[in-house]
Amino acid sequence: MKTAQEAVAYIHSLYATGEKHGLDNMRALLARLGDPQAGLAMAHVAGTNGKGSTCATLEAILRAAGLRTGLYTSPYLQRYNERIRIDGEPIGDEALTALVRDTAPAVEALAAQGTCVTEFEYGTALALCAFARAQVDVAVIEVGLGGRLDPTNVIRPLVCAVTAVGMDHMQLLGDTIEQIAAEKAGIIKPGVPVVIARMDERARRVIERAAKMAHAPALVLTGGEAVCLSDGARKQRVRFRIGDFCLDEAELALPGAHQLDNAACALACALRLRERFDIPDDALRAGLACVRWPGRLEWMGNVLLDGAHNPQGVGALCAYLQKYLDPARTVLLTGMLADKDVTGMCAQLADRARQVVTVAPPVPRAMDAQELAERLRQAGAARVTPCEGVREALELARSLAAPGDVVVCTGSLYLIGVLRTLLEEREHGV
Repeated sequence: MKTAQEAVAYIHSLYATGEKHGLDNMRALLARLGDPQAGLAMAHVAGTNGKGSTCATLEAILRAAGLRTGLYTSPYLQRYNERIRIDGEPIGDEALTALVRDTAPAVEALAAQGTCVTEFEYGTALALCAFARAQVDVAVIEVGLGGRLDPTNVIRPLVCAVTAVGMDHMQLLGDTIEQIAAEKAGIIKPGVPVVIARMDERARRVIERAAKMAHAPALVLTGGEAVCLSDGARKQRVRFRIGDFCLDEAELALPGAHQLDNAACALACALRLRERFDIPDDALRAGLACVRWPGRLEWMGNVLLDGAHNPQGVGALCAYLQKYLDPARTVLLTGMLADKDVTGMCAQLADRARQVVTVAPPVPRAMDAQELAERLRQAGAARVTPCEGVREALELARSLAAPGDVVVCTGSLYLIGVLRTLLEEREHGV
């Protein structure tokens, strides 16, 4: 394996051959790799919405404290390297290539014995190996899907957190909020402190019960921990109060009212980690002020990118749009996956723009642009135009936007990743 392209192609090749068996594959693979997770100090975050933002904020705080950090998230927006970050930067091509070259023999040896690891299992193992090699002080690990059987759940963290739980991935996690919450609560470990973010009371009760059974000290956030003092379309000033701790007049670089809960959750995790690491108040402030989480209420010129892909996420986006953007001055560009709650998302988005452009995200699970356009019309959208390709859709949406208008792009992180690449090409004159 000589190039990053070959390395990433090898990782993706496991999608077709991998077969999940609970956590058995993961444990077997890590054992062959020397159990790199055993020596790592980690934070583990699950949830339906907000877990990525929470992870990014916590990592920014830890980095601001001078700690060497690892961050593992999914999916990636533009390049696979983004999933594995060290000190805030995506892993380099050479490091990723070397990592795959060194670990692939373990994957092949297991396959020869009938244990075929999945793409996500291997990606998780790569991240843990990368963090061990880099000798990070703390690694922040985002759960991929669910929690109980997610490949990341082989770790024993110093603190774990569960962000807002909602109805998503129901075909895998269950069709009630209690069932989904139980899967998320599966990351709770005996005696390990857990932060429970503000969420639906039914979900919260399930997670609190799991924490009690595991004798895991639980900090339950109610939503009053973060109070917005002033806000704008791109950042906000916040007062945080968590127990006896207070951080006043803090600047939060992530816009949107929903980010208050995510920031409070990250801050609560940081306060737990403070028991082991030196994390001064200045670092808390600096991390909150500098955190970046691409593709989530991210402005690129007059284009707003947001990866909301379920009704809960779209609801948070629409609350932001209602506060800052006039539907008469908004063009919506959207694409969704067919296995998501398309009807629920369309119901919220239909009246948020004067014109809508639909497109299929470039993945097999995508809903056809024509079908999505019809769903939006049924939800009440008046002017909807389907497009064949993402580039064509972006060009049309931008042409429909008059001076001073905004193009809002949402519905799928896969779509947002492609749009972000196209916008960067345009910015650099490619």
